Amino acid sequence: KHVCVACPMRSSCLGKSAQEKKFSVTYYREEYERNNARVHSPQGRYMKGKRQSTVEPVFGTLTQFMGLRKINTLGLKQANKVMHLSAIAYNLKTCLPAGRST
Repeated sequence: KHVCVACPMRSSCLGKSAQEKKFSVTYYREEYERNNARVHSPQGRYMKGKRQSTVEPVFGTLTQFMGLRKINTLGLKQANKVMHLSAIAYNLKTCLPAGRST
């Protein structure tokens, strides 16, 4: 509270009625910082680009267009079956021609 009184950024940091600003630090702060450093490293940026071009479009298609927003099964074994069937459906959709006129 005493620090905020003399701070030149007080008006932009605090609202009109606030007298002080409280900060909390999570127990996992070191892990967050280590992960941020890893993600923003050259290798992390490379891996993000690779993931965006290979895996993310598949999950986007499954969730947005093929109804896989939530897996309503009990157990990991059943959830794996749902994911495998979804992957098969996605692969068939991409391999087969879209508009066959016979």
